[in-house]
Amino acid sequence: MGDPKAKGFRVERELANKLWSLGFAVMRGAASGAGARKRFVPDLVAMKNGKIIVLELKYRSKENDTIRIEFSRISRLAEFAKRAGGRAYIAVKYGKESWRFIPLEDMEKLEKDSTGVKIRKNLVDKIGITLKQLIERELSESIEKITLSQT
Repeated sequence: MGDPKAKGFRVERELANKLWSLGFAVMRGAASGAGARKRFVPDLVAMKNGKIIVLELKYRSKENDTIRIEFSRISRLAEFAKRAGGRAYIAVKYGKESWRFIPLEDMEKLEKDSTGVKIRKNLVDKIGITLKQLIERELSESIEKITLSQT
């Protein structure tokens, strides 16, 4: 089965390395996933050309697994992004599929209960954007241009 924390760290590192290879400066939150109480620390912060992307990462090995995020975590993610002058996303990955990114402003499209939101794969496929779309949205440039300039 494997250690879920190790698996989470592995997928965080995978996305951080991918963003780095595309020219972003990337930082992984030292206390991400560790229950930091005084200050919220997002999983990843990626920066390029003055643009800041704040990411909360969620990984599930099975596509029928529901992801839950508490309202308090979402509001702290939004506050961090506001303080940083960036934009916040929930990054979701199911199994070996590619990352999809849900802009925080699209949280109202998710199913809610009394304490948070539920994210299901079918909705991630519908409203989540690809890495290419994220870069084009945030940087107003093509990922192909970035990839070619890195080689």
